[in-house]
Amino acid sequence: MSAADALPSRRERRRVAVRDRIVESALALFETQGYEATTVAEIVRRSDIAYGTFFNHFPSKLHLLREVADHSMRDLFENVEGVRKRPGDFAAHVVALFESSADRALEKGPPMRELIGAMMALAFPETAGADDRRIRAAFGELLEDGARRGEIRDDVDRETLLEIVVGAWYSLFFSWVHFDEYPLRERASKAARFLAQTLTLPPAWDHDGAMPVRGGEPSEEPPRGENREELRDGERP
Repeated sequence: MSAADALPSRRERRRVAVRDRIVESALALFETQGYEATTVAEIVRRSDIAYGTFFNHFPSKLHLLREVADHSMRDLFENVEGVRKRPGDFAAHVVALFESSADRALEKGPPMRELIGAMMALAFPETAGADDRRIRAAFGELLEDGARRGEIRDDVDRETLLEIVVGAWYSLFFSWVHFDEYPLRERASKAARFLAQTLTLPPAWDHDGAMPVRGGEPSEEPPRGENREELRDGERP
């Protein structure tokens, strides 16, 4: 088979271009006016196609939502890749990822909240498992980066750490969708900082008991345990 034979035909390229245009138009409308308020007729007008052409590509608006969800998933992966390329350690990266995910959602306002809710409620059972694996893979790369640099605690298996990170991320957006006035940015920041502190190796304490520095700030509490003498009441390190 020649290289020319391997290329998609002109008809196939046109079909893909029309499908992409439908998805992009639908996403823009969903993000500005919400999933429920958007009609197929509006998507058709914005896509500049015939009404019947829509149904050549998608049996219904619900099936189109599946494609839009894939687009949103790619946006998450791009965000993860962008964070991984930033300077900083695992702690800085997990905070940046959670905060930037919250910022992106909040920038688009209530329609994005409704769209995420629709994607959660109307998810296709046959693809839900695959989507979850893709999300886990994205966050798993972040953990792998930290492990290679020796920043991740090694007394807990990696799969459990991944479960904790992904569960926290899901919980934030689930709560944002279902609870009015949920402070997504604030909760995302606090959850990420807790995860960063919990999942990374603790800083070493020097032999004089001086507090270590993490990220330019001294730790608030000395460690308690057999390797550190308990302080008596009234004493300070």
